[in-house]
Amino acid sequence: MLKLFKNAFKYTNEGIILATPLILFIWLIVIYLGFAKSVADTLPEIISATLTLVCMIGAFMSGWFYMVKKSIEISKKDYILDNDRSRASLNLIKEMPAGIGKYFLSFVGMSLCTFLIFALFGVAVYKIGMHFIGSIDFTPAQIKEAMASPQDMRVFLDSLTIEQLYKLGNWNFLFLISSSILSFLLMLWIPEIIYKTLNPIGALFGSIGKIFKRFGKSLFIFIYLSILNFIISFANTFSVLNPLLYMLMMIVYFYFLVYVVVLIFSYYDSEFNKEESNSDSRSDC
Repeated sequence: MLKLFKNAFKYTNEGIILATPLILFIWLIVIYLGFAKSVADTLPEIISATLTLVCMIGAFMSGWFYMVKKSIEISKKDYILDNDRSRASLNLIKEMPAGIGKYFLSFVGMSLCTFLIFALFGVAVYKIGMHFIGSIDFTPAQIKEAMASPQDMRVFLDSLTIEQLYKLGNWNFLFLISSSILSFLLMLWIPEIIYKTLNPIGALFGSIGKIFKRFGKSLFIFIYLSILNFIISFANTFSVLNPLLYMLMMIVYFYFLVYVVVLIFSYYDSEFNKEESNSDSRSDC
């Protein structure tokens, strides 16, 4: 397991160019959402903007995750000269069109499936929470006002009774546990599409099966990444006070995002891709 973590850092450093399209895409999405929010007023315009967003996400994910796969393949190769490895890493950008052509429909389908899963997940969590915890009696206006600023949130929390604070804590705990379980079950969904099948629904069930096949290792990796995410998020909270520190933490955060994806892909490749390749070679013999 330590070798996996070490290799993931190595692959991330050698394929750090992966951060460039990720940063550009997030920047583009922020601009697009701001534009769509200002011009999409009618239902057809909202539907059109949503479909455009889904296609944008599908195109990026299909190209970028294919780049991740190719980046790991490059890092695992032996090069005589370091310049050859650097040149191959820089040429990863050229792999994006191939990934979009091959996986675009798969990731559009995955995006729609993800929306459905999270919708059902939200309804289920709400039903469970209402049954075991109960309503906190918030109004939408109260929540919107509380989200305006940290000071408004503090005033809002001070206005709650002990019973409401207790229920709010239970709701937060329920959401944290249920969202963690869902994230854990979906952890290998994307690598399953890239390495195994173009069918997003088949990949979903296949990836969940692989999670339970290597349950201990999968859970250990998920807990490890969750701890890292907590540490970085905690540090990022204080970095807002200093612009230079904030810029540094943003660099660390994007590096972390690339590392997470590379680690999960490396785990899938080492535990399942090689295993299936070996079984295929034995069957051919």
